[in-house]
Amino acid sequence: MALSRKGRGGDVNETKWFDYDDDTQMLVARWDNDRYSVGMNRFRAVFQEKMRRLLDKAESGGDLRFTDDLAEVSGEEQTEFEAQCSLMARYILLDIRTKGREDGKFLLDDEAVTYDHEVGEELLRKDIELFMWVSSKAQQMQHDAYSLAKDAEKKP
Repeated sequence: MALSRKGRGGDVNETKWFDYDDDTQMLVARWDNDRYSVGMNRFRAVFQEKMRRLLDKAESGGDLRFTDDLAEVSGEEQTEFEAQCSLMARYILLDIRTKGREDGKFLLDDEAVTYDHEVGEELLRKDIELFMWVSSKAQQMQHDAYSLAKDAEKKP
């Protein structure tokens, strides 16, 4: 078997344009790219630390149960879905374009818009079908890369 710098799963920073509909294309990165993975790990670490502190506080009274302190949720707290939308808009959904436009913009509510992560995050949060579509494409790219590598390993 020949050596490769790409490793078993290929290039985790791979990107690909996909047709979202007849007029719109989206540039999607693999689900397992390093920046998205690090971002999700950081969010989960912060979330787990907050939960640990809340549980320690509840347990300090000798009566560990669901209390008013645990039930209290501040408006600034971020859900995992919100964190995923934010990270996906930065590291998974990289660009959107309308076919035939030379300026690199896409049409959003009949207005030409340049893609940035803030627009992407808003779209992903408000449109669960888009969120699922982008997730599916990113995960399919990862699966295809691993399948291709596995098939290559089997060949003599």
